[in-house]
Order: sequence, then C-alpha cells, then structure tokens
Amino acid sequence: MSGRPPIRADFNLLQPLMVLIEQRSVSRAADRLGMGQPAMSRVLARLRDQFDDPLLVRGPRGMMLTPRAEALRGPLRAWLRDGEALIRDHDADPRSMKRTFRLASTDFGLLSVIAPTLGLIEREAGGVELAVEPLSDASLRRLGDGQLDFVLTGWSPQGAGLRAQWLFQETYLGLARADHPVHASIPTLEDLTQWPHVSVSIGDGFGDWIAEDLPDLAGRRVLISAESFSLTPYMLSGGEAVAILPRRAAEQFAATHDLRTFPAPSGMRPFDYHLVWHERSGEDHATRWLIDTLARAFAASADRAVS
Repeated sequence: MSGRPPIRADFNLLQPLMVLIEQRSVSRAADRLGMGQPAMSRVLARLRDQFDDPLLVRGPRGMMLTPRAEALRGPLRAWLRDGEALIRDHDADPRSMKRTFRLASTDFGLLSVIAPTLGLIEREAGGVELAVEPLSDASLRRLGDGQLDFVLTGWSPQGAGLRAQWLFQETYLGLARADHPVHASIPTLEDLTQWPHVSVSIGDGFGDWIAEDLPDLAGRRVLISAESFSLTPYMLSGGEAVAILPRRAAEQFAATHDLRTFPAPSGMRPFDYHLVWHERSGEDHATRWLIDTLARAFAASADRAVS
C-alpha cells in the first residue's frame, strides 16, 4: 500500500474496468465503449489511481492483468450483474428495447436462422439491430473476449463460460440445374466424381467439411470454392457443376431458381445448429429475450414439421 489518504470511490469507473479486464487492451476497450483511445487511457489512469495498482501492464504478448486485476474479475462481474438486476425491469416491453447485437455467422446462418425470424424480431422489438460479421475460427474467442454477443454455428460449442441454445438438426441435399443428368438416378459417390463441384468453404480455419464425412470425394474436381452459400445457385445455373449443401439452403435455392435437388450420398452426418453466447450475458434481459425468441421460433417450426 502507498500510505496515501483514501480516495472517494467512483462507481462510474467500474463498468469500464470490467471491459478493460475482459479486453486486456485499451484500444479494444475504447471501441467496445464507443470512446476514443485517449479518453480510455485517461479512464485507466483514474482506475490505477483509484485502486493504487497498475491493473494492466505490458507483457510479451500484449497487455497483462496484474494479480489485483485478476482478483477483481469475478467479484466485479457479480457486482455489476447484481447492480443491473436492481434497476432492470424484468417485465420490460421488448418494443421499447434499443439494442445492437453483434453476431458471427455464415450466410447459411443468415438464410436458415435470421431470415426466417427477422420479421418476428422486427415486430416484437423494432429497436433491435443485428450487426453480423463472417464466422471464423476466432469467433468463439471473440465471444469470450466480449467482442461478440452471439455466434451461430453448426459445430458443438466448446470453451469456458460458453452457453448454447440448440435450434435444429440439419441434413444434406445435392443441388444442380433442373435438367442436369445427375437427376436421372440416385447418384453414387463415383457418379459425383464425374461432375465438377461448387464447394462452399465455411470460413477461415474450417477445412473441407464434405471430405471430412466422405473421404472418397476429397479428390473431386472443385470448379470453384467460396465462402458463400447464397451465391451457389448462380454458379450452378449455366453449367455441369453440382453442389452438396445443407437441406434448408438447397431447398430454398431450388424453390427460387431453376434448380432441382437430389439425394445426398449416405455417410454425411447430420449436424446440430446452435446459438452460442457467453455466460456473463445470460442474465441480461435483452440477451435472454433474443435467445428465447429464436428458441420459440424453431420449436414452433419443429412442431409444424411433425404435425
């Protein structure tokens, strides 16, 4: 301890402190809070004075938390959560909500999750905005760092503090132009190697998801590979290429373009689609509203499919 006289606590600094602890970066914390980096640096200086501790120090890989900052992480998060609970109106009308949610998703997530529910979201909470960035192998880390609110993914979410809402299970279909020879019979793996393929790469770091299930197709001729499900029908309409896609995407493209589906090869494992968030935001009213809204929408879709 420095032996200096105590300083009156400034509780307005505690939310920025939480963001600094989560981000471990003055510039990222400034972006998260919507302020300039010089202003964020002044806040950090005041926090260091308040706690009589440097809190963040430079290390070999960027900024590091001091032991004092590490010790503050859990109690501070709980204090902020409890403080918000004291003033939050748990029965607040979603129509008065003003919130921007930051999501990471492929365009399949946009087609299969966001597009079917966007009208519902708009009707229930017209002040909500969805800001979407491409899914990558860094998305779950960005979720943990507080740079994202949600991730839509077909992989089982793993990581400390991550929580998930299951939305649906998805299978696969093939897709080609309506008069393509592939529709003459149920194609075998050998048949599919005769045609060029339009391949969708899920995102940076995810590899060839078709070859993982069907090694015999690892050597197929890929005519074009791109990180876009939604552009696939335009690549199929004028040539001999075929594609293997998640069922929801294939059926939608067949209905809106001059295309036709065919059975996917056996051996392609279905996958579960999840909405993922971090536990620190699980009690936030707005976050909980969006989770519950999507869960209800897809539960209703499943009920209609069974009946």
